Amino acid sequence: MKELSLNASDCSSDELIKTAKKCGFVVKSGRKHYKVEDVHGRFVTTIPRHSRLKRELVKGIIEKFNQFGIRKIVSR
Repeated sequence: MKELSLNASDCSSDELIKTAKKCGFVVKSGRKHYKVEDVHGRFVTTIPRHSRLKRELVKGIIEKFNQFGIRKIVSR
C-alpha cells in the first residue's frame, strides 16, 4: 500500500480528514467532532474539530486507521 506521512506534533483536524478520505474512509460531520466510518458503515473513530491536535491523540487516530485496513501511515 501507499505510505502516507503525517507530522503528529503539528497536525490539524483538516489534515486528518484529508488523510481519512485518501484512505477510503467516509467522513461525516457533527457539531463538535467528525465521525469516520469505513466503506461498510462500521465506526472507526472520531476526530475533534480543532485547529491543532495533541500528538497523542493524532497517534491514536492513526492507530485506528491502521486497525481498519490502512497498513502504513508514518507519524513523526
